[in-house]
Amino acid sequence: MLVPSQPSPTQTRLGNLTVTTLSDGFLDVPGAYFSNLSPQEHRHVLPTARFGANTWLIEAEARKVLVDAGSGSWLKERFADTGNLGWQLDDRMEERAAVTDIIVTHMHADHIGGLVAGGRSLFPNATIHMQAAEWVFWTDAALPQSVPEDQRPLIELIQALGTPLKGQIKLHEGEADLGGGITLLPAAGHTPGHQVVHLSAGTRELMLIADAVVSEALQFGNPDIHYALDGDPAKAAETRKTLFDRFASNKIPFAATHLTSTGFGHLERSGSGYDYTAA
Repeated sequence: MLVPSQPSPTQTRLGNLTVTTLSDGFLDVPGAYFSNLSPQEHRHVLPTARFGANTWLIEAEARKVLVDAGSGSWLKERFADTGNLGWQLDDRMEERAAVTDIIVTHMHADHIGGLVAGGRSLFPNATIHMQAAEWVFWTDAALPQSVPEDQRPLIELIQALGTPLKGQIKLHEGEADLGGGITLLPAAGHTPGHQVVHLSAGTRELMLIADAVVSEALQFGNPDIHYALDGDPAKAAETRKTLFDRFASNKIPFAATHLTSTGFGHLERSGSGYDYTAA
């Protein structure tokens, strides 16, 4: 079984599926990245907001399905406490070779950086599942010149990371059943092809919602709060509210990339927002 060095993994069973959280560390993000909030709310994330950097491994019989891969060494200079999974290390070669599928929730570097090192794919045996809208958007050759100059390094990094993966990509348009109770659901807003993962066994469900929520301190209580790295903040808020309503109505446990908790949690309605309880 694949496990990170730190912190300790959280493991959950769902029918024949075993879901293990693999933490890539933490990111300290400027509180100024949040908008559409009150001064009182803003105080919860000043001067910085601590984000988790969670990824997941889903194991079912012979399949090992990795959901995102962390940032590798690509963001260490800015976020010293991330990149802890160390997929690029030589002693992880057998573990990497055993991965059969990779679900990329979206192509931000903190999610795909761990897939590439030295200009090559680190997971050569895996099929990489991605929404077509995501791949088309980020790999557009004209994209770097269409954004403000200060955003170009981010775009160029994403494109450089995507190039070695081309031959392994399987593109999906909308909902996709990967079999064994694993389903991809489009959840655009954070990025054009952002997707989440629905897991099921009988009547039981779990969901991995990536960056549909990024701040437990702010966005559960007020799902309308915007985040600077959301490509379409209004759509991201609508996606978030739709998911939150589903979780609260159907009591579905869920996990997200940037929550500091590595386990699954629950939502209950509270006024115009929600209360979050870590399981």
